[in-house]
Amino acid sequence: MKNTTASANLISLLLMLLLASQVVATDMYLPALPQIANDLSSSIGQVQWTLTAYIISFGFMQLVAGTISDRYGRRRTLLWGLAIYTLAGILGAAATSLPFLLLSRVVQGAATAAAVISARAIIRDQYSGAAGLGIMARSMTGMSVIGVLAPVFGGLVTEYVGWHITMAMIAVFGVLTWCTVFFYFTENHAVKEQDISVTAMHFMTHQKFLFSSLLAGFSYSGAIAFLMLSPFVFIGEFGMSRVAYGVLPALCSLAFLAGTLVCRKSLTVWPVPHVVKLGASLSLIGGVSEFLLWHFGYHTVLAMVIPQCIYMLGHGFHQPCGQGGAVAPFPDCAGRAAAWSGFLITSTAFVVGQLISHSAVKASETLVLTMLSLAILLVTLSWFAIPRAYSERTLKFV
Repeated sequence: MKNTTASANLISLLLMLLLASQVVATDMYLPALPQIANDLSSSIGQVQWTLTAYIISFGFMQLVAGTISDRYGRRRTLLWGLAIYTLAGILGAAATSLPFLLLSRVVQGAATAAAVISARAIIRDQYSGAAGLGIMARSMTGMSVIGVLAPVFGGLVTEYVGWHITMAMIAVFGVLTWCTVFFYFTENHAVKEQDISVTAMHFMTHQKFLFSSLLAGFSYSGAIAFLMLSPFVFIGEFGMSRVAYGVLPALCSLAFLAGTLVCRKSLTVWPVPHVVKLGASLSLIGGVSEFLLWHFGYHTVLAMVIPQCIYMLGHGFHQPCGQGGAVAPFPDCAGRAAAWSGFLITSTAFVVGQLISHSAVKASETLVLTMLSLAILLVTLSWFAIPRAYSERTLKFV
């Protein structure tokens, strides 16, 4: 690795923590959503806005974070961003009303953008081609380990201590990550004179950027749909306890972890389009089987969770290939490429989130139909658009 005194293992740890900042901020407090609704005298839809507001803020702030990261460097952006992330966690823990909690989530979403965008830029700074996708997959493997633990830990804390402490745990994670950056990361990669000719249109007309971003966006939308709906499906409709429910997102994160491991191995054997097709096949199996089981009357926890885990196996392919593939063509402006890609990914998830939030049918049926629709979109993109994007003759639309 270049321009850094930290060891490869420490850099891997850093990337894992930075990417996991988003997972911790969302998955940790999922089991607490029904308790928050009761404690703050709010409806299910109102409390879901704590996740939606976070996603909106995260999405838009990525555009700013990418430019800041390129202009002032990765280290400075990370230190400021993680400090704000921690402060937002403290504010969330102290919240006594829904508007105040929403404000803390908006601030935390903005701060998370600085962490995630800088992490993706660091990978592109130091790796290229399939190597970059492999490092992205490796970092996401570590991130998914944290994703396995976060909802389980959040469920336990919420059950026995309360949701305020659960929010405080997010701030503790922010402190840990800030210390890792401060003591072990010195590489800055600031670009004083940026190429202003590289605009949003430059990114959006690049096929590899656009289709890779949409791949990650559709896949991420499925994960977000599960995060938004599952507490009300399994706790509300099926009557699971908060502790028992916390195991379900953990199982999905474990499946995602397995997917990233297989993706890393596959990238050493097959070209990227073949690996993406494999992931899409898993997504399709998960989405179709969940729909068929529900359609034929198997309305049980296992009938929904097992197909969701299969979908998350595919998610473990789509995120490294999608996020890494979008940034790969832009080594001189990796921060801005990661920012616009992240904005597109998050915007896709936001649209899906709004659609499911306004669904006229119950949460379980909404989740089943959403997963089927996204699986079909992923297969279409993976089998037709991604191979075209990786063709040397058609890298751009214009």
